[in-house]
Amino acid sequence: MNSENESTLVSLSSFIQATRDSGYRGLSSALAELIDNSFEAKAQIVSVSFVEEATSSEPKFAVVIGDDGTGMRPSVLRIALQFGGSTRFNSRESAGRYGMGLPNSSLSQARRVEVYSWTKRNVIWRSHLDVDEVVSGQVSTVPAPQRVETVPLTKVLNSEHGTVVIWKDCDRLDTRKIKKLIPKLHGELGRIFREPLSAGKSITIDGGNVQPVDPLFRKKGKGLVGGIQYGPPLKYEIQKPDSSLKATSTVMVRFVELPIERWHNLSNEEKRRYGIAKGAGVTVLRADREIDRGWFFMGSKRKENYDDWWRCEVSFKPELDELFGVTHTKQEIRPTETLLSILVPDIERIARELNARARREFFAVKKRGRRRESEKVAERYDSLIEPPRLRGKQHDILGVRLKRGSRGRVAGLEYRLKFQQLSSSCFYEQEIQGLRLTVALNDTHPFVRSAYVPNGGALSEIQNNLELMVLAAARAELLIAKDTQGKKWAQAFRQSWSNILATFLS
Repeated sequence: MNSENESTLVSLSSFIQATRDSGYRGLSSALAELIDNSFEAKAQIVSVSFVEEATSSEPKFAVVIGDDGTGMRPSVLRIALQFGGSTRFNSRESAGRYGMGLPNSSLSQARRVEVYSWTKRNVIWRSHLDVDEVVSGQVSTVPAPQRVETVPLTKVLNSEHGTVVIWKDCDRLDTRKIKKLIPKLHGELGRIFREPLSAGKSITIDGGNVQPVDPLFRKKGKGLVGGIQYGPPLKYEIQKPDSSLKATSTVMVRFVELPIERWHNLSNEEKRRYGIAKGAGVTVLRADREIDRGWFFMGSKRKENYDDWWRCEVSFKPELDELFGVTHTKQEIRPTETLLSILVPDIERIARELNARARREFFAVKKRGRRRESEKVAERYDSLIEPPRLRGKQHDILGVRLKRGSRGRVAGLEYRLKFQQLSSSCFYEQEIQGLRLTVALNDTHPFVRSAYVPNGGALSEIQNNLELMVLAAARAELLIAKDTQGKKWAQAFRQSWSNILATFLS
């Protein structure tokens, strides 16, 4: 055996195949590494797209990630494709640290990655990494960047500078489920990058905008809004592990309660879809980017069903990576005993408090009954109102037989009021099914957010009257919308009224 080979520190062929199994949880985690790079390069827009390659009878997709960041010079581009190559190695100022993200995440999903970058329009440089070229011994270094005229498989972002990364021969990607994969990516990337997205950054997937997903249910985006902060945030000043001085860094811990009174009667499917069910625990943010979530810092407290109704967020800066046990893939934490001794006492105590509060509130809701007083009042007097024109036969509604009034008259409609985020900006939307009128109040409308504040007890008389006002408006629409024209007019009025109300409250 060649003595030079015996002394080689790394066997490239073995290393590049082994590093493909570096532990990324899935496509979203791998993409997150590249999106980190884009935002570090001051990009405002990051686009992800799946492009079918006509290379065989079987459909194959390339993944294209583009941004309008500062771009890279040829020398920097070559470094970026090295394992451990970085102009900011071990930096604690931003999301990146080890220079492993681009090659590591790319090859975890594909056998070939090509990078195109430009610092001024139409001066594009390209280099690549190819697993098969390294394994076969064709190359042992990152190819020198070459000047090219265009970027294939994509329309280059209309910017003076930027970068496009293309994953080819994606052998870890199930191309048969691309359509199902995209909605999942929207949710996961929306959650991971909720802070940058809320601050104005943009991520698109096949042209569709990724909306922020807030697991604390406090910020507008994709999902319900209604989380109420529990107490002031906890602030811990912790000494930096790598500092010989008494320099400290801050860990922030926030707790939020979910509105049981408003959301307890959502269906199990809705609770799963909105992330209420099985969403208990802590979300961990590093440099405003989620890197993990789970049942952390809870000490001896076990997870229970009532814990679905509160949330905790722990945020820190990269300078505390050692204490949090952050791995080079930036997708999990392994807290040290030192950190646990600092955070567990408070977090476990508050977790037990919130669990008890949720338990008491559920008992109180059950005692008050599932029906809202406004729904009962509206049903009591609905028989005095002109019946709406209903389509189809008047039959049993959700298993409840139609009630009859005196002399065989129909006693009236059934009413249901619920709270949820609507796709429109309307104050409310309504739906008539059989003889049940369901009115959905928009959780994101300023009036709903200001008027409906959980008070730990029965609804106030004012809130009850507000609910009756909304139910009355929805009922009146049924009388106006007797034909297509009437329905359009009623919807237009509702939208205009909602927008004006929101303007007044702003």
